[in-house]
Amino acid sequence: MKLKNKITLLTSLWVVCILLLVDCTVYLLFIRIATENEKESLLSKSEQIIEKIGPDALLQRKNLKELMLLLPQDTVIRIVSPQSAIVNLIKDEENMNLPPIKTVSEAESELVEGNGSKVVIVRMPIISNNQIIGTFEMAERMEALDSSISLLITLLLASTGGAVLLSILGGTFISRTVIKPISTSIQTMQEIEESLTFKKIPSAGAAKDEMFQMTETFNRMIDRLEESFAKQQQFVSDASHELNTTLTIVEGYANMLRRWGTKDARIQKESIDNIYDESKRMRKMTEQLLELASSGKGLKLETVPMDLVDCCEQVLSLVTKLHENRDIDLSTSGHRPILIADPMKIKQLLLILLDNALKYSEDRIELSVRTEKNIVEIHVKDKGIGIPKDQTALVFERFYRVDQARQRKTGGTGLGLPIAKSIVLEHHGTIQIVSGEGDGTEVIIKLPKASTD
Repeated sequence: MKLKNKITLLTSLWVVCILLLVDCTVYLLFIRIATENEKESLLSKSEQIIEKIGPDALLQRKNLKELMLLLPQDTVIRIVSPQSAIVNLIKDEENMNLPPIKTVSEAESELVEGNGSKVVIVRMPIISNNQIIGTFEMAERMEALDSSISLLITLLLASTGGAVLLSILGGTFISRTVIKPISTSIQTMQEIEESLTFKKIPSAGAAKDEMFQMTETFNRMIDRLEESFAKQQQFVSDASHELNTTLTIVEGYANMLRRWGTKDARIQKESIDNIYDESKRMRKMTEQLLELASSGKGLKLETVPMDLVDCCEQVLSLVTKLHENRDIDLSTSGHRPILIADPMKIKQLLLILLDNALKYSEDRIELSVRTEKNIVEIHVKDKGIGIPKDQTALVFERFYRVDQARQRKTGGTGLGLPIAKSIVLEHHGTIQIVSGEGDGTEVIIKLPKASTD
């Protein structure tokens, strides 16, 4: 069953249940109130008759005519002696189906079923000189009440039927109104599935209800998927280009080896060296691609309290051994800030930044650690060729190169800074590049300091 039909059915059933409960309540209350009013009316009439005729006169037959004049239509009066014998009987009781006579010591009333209609009976003691000398009993057929009940039932059934019809129409309207955004969403999803293109759901309106929230959430998801898909397409395109370029170079030098390598030692050495360099570059690029893929999965960091200055000293010691002729200075603000971080990741971050600085600068490189309130800053500054200011934000994109020829000459893959950025983001920090063409480059990293420091 469709959701629209379910809403209509459930709404109608709920309305029917409420109306039946209301109808039963109205019906029962009406009968109870009408019966109580009739009983009170008969008791009042009985008191008036007893008072007008007199207690003693009621037991005498000569007062029958006077009683007849006081008797309402469809009413029977029975005067009962203390010995439970009928002394006076006004009108025939045959069609009333009255219960057996009895004497009472106080007023009472009851409702019985007569022949085709209900009958109300009231009984009152006849008191003379503080003694009970008999019982006054009056019975009245409630034909008017029966007619009123029949009319009430007709009205209740008619109103209930009309209300059910209106509830069905209203439920249908409500269900269509509620289902329309869902139907639109389903249609949009089907179009996305069939056309493999990203589409958004039209806004459900100005009301900030659940349907609006669902639409906005879906559209935000589509934006993220579209952005992710575009990045994936760009990534595949860039990776294919890089791999194709490397393979083309390897293939070219392999052909040179096959043609002239056995005859020309210079060509042989040049080809082997270039094939070796490109192979190393391809392996490095593959490792970095795997590193980026792992960072995208949100792998858990092995964070521990670590001394950042000590980490910088270890990395600096390693780099200076590999580049003995290069000058790298480490400066601190006098503090040894503690980070809650993954030491291996932080070392990898520093190695990437120092490696870039060494590639594009021949002068001294400055590595500094500063503390600002709850933030620790790492600065890596070189005096190299720099980066155009309009391209500083682009260098964090995968495979982006300021100068393609320069990057291949230095053995770069265009993946180092994207990896560095992913490490910084994993540690809830920020990374920024301040540079200008010919002015050198400064990389500024800000990481949260451990609260225990």
